[in-house]
Amino acid sequence: APPAASNARPDFQRKYSYFPSLSKPVIAAINGHAVGLGLILTLYCDLRFASSDAKFGTAFARRGLIAEYGMAWMLPRLIGHANALDLLFSARIIEAEEAARMGLVNRVIAAEDFLPEVRAYALELAGSVSPRSVRVIKQQVYNAMFQTLEEATVASEAEMMASLRCEDFKEGVAHFVEKRAPRFTGK
Repeated sequence: APPAASNARPDFQRKYSYFPSLSKPVIAAINGHAVGLGLILTLYCDLRFASSDAKFGTAFARRGLIAEYGMAWMLPRLIGHANALDLLFSARIIEAEEAARMGLVNRVIAAEDFLPEVRAYALELAGSVSPRSVRVIKQQVYNAMFQTLEEATVASEAEMMASLRCEDFKEGVAHFVEKRAPRFTGK
């Protein structure tokens, strides 16, 4: 079984779809071809950064296959139905810039600067934001894919009240007031 969180939705406890259940951000650093299953893996990542040399495609229709492992559910949510159907029907390969215009990747980074910039982003997250906040926000965003606005609002109100009582909130205020780097504990 995938290493999904025990309280994760069943949707996020399946093969390849468990990344949303993990408590930490999952960042895809795409520095080559992400095609077929390689593309599916990136879809379940929280963020996708592409090198300017990266290429993307579905491949399935050109192999007599269908959109597998939930791609037909996830891809339209990321890039819209028209773009998803284009990529799935044609199985064409697209460049990083087109992937960015579609919303398939968050950012395209020059190949020569790629890994240092992705690492810098990850280190910025690790050093400057509350792990508790990130964990809760990630859960909120993925749960909202299945909720009404009212359900998401009610859940956010409960989470906000819990946030106001946590150690990371106290540290968030203290480091801001004291003009120093944060020392979040995730609690």
